[in-house]
Amino acid sequence: MVIPEVKQERLYQKIANLIIKLINDGIFPPGSFLPPERELAKQLGVSRASLREALIVLEISGWITIQSGNGVIVADKKHSTSDYTIEEILYSRELVDSHCARLAAQAGKEDLISQLEALHLSMEKAISENNVHGFYSLDKQFHLTVSEASQNRVLLDMSRMLWEQRVNIPYAGLDKRSGNRDVLTSMNTQHKAIVDAIRQADADGAYQKSLEHLAYVRQIVGL
Repeated sequence: MVIPEVKQERLYQKIANLIIKLINDGIFPPGSFLPPERELAKQLGVSRASLREALIVLEISGWITIQSGNGVIVADKKHSTSDYTIEEILYSRELVDSHCARLAAQAGKEDLISQLEALHLSMEKAISENNVHGFYSLDKQFHLTVSEASQNRVLLDMSRMLWEQRVNIPYAGLDKRSGNRDVLTSMNTQHKAIVDAIRQADADGAYQKSLEHLAYVRQIVGL
């Protein structure tokens, strides 16, 4: 019998999940502002750096919107929490993302393909500016745009759901290995390979490049 390893939840995940509970319990209702960062960190008994990491994950997951100069507002969208494992989420993404890429290549929606190419260039800019948060925000947009380009609404909804669950995994953009410039560059090279295959209407190539990209993501999160 193989006994599974117990993996310790990272601090920013604990903070993010606590804030989610406060949102779901109505302490911070949709449309309200969270307390200022310094005050919230003090109330939670955590460092501002750890709180900031948690807020990044919550923003990318769609729970909050960080408004520069105004504060952090709770999103109106309803969410659900889960205890899905990293393996379950990534396995599901392999199924959904790869088929979305294949269908996107077959659909050939010019406006969405152009958006994908623009997002790739924006991620290049984020890398050059050492903007890790910006890169991973664009990464989310890229993959959801691939799903939209598939022209399959069920797959798009599934993709959105999987991204909302990322708060429950060690989010790639927050650990040292994944914020490394070489890692970001490799990821964006893979993004370009996906969009190039979609542009060329190479359905099988888009499918394969998507799987290769997610295999690399597995390495990042330590699977």
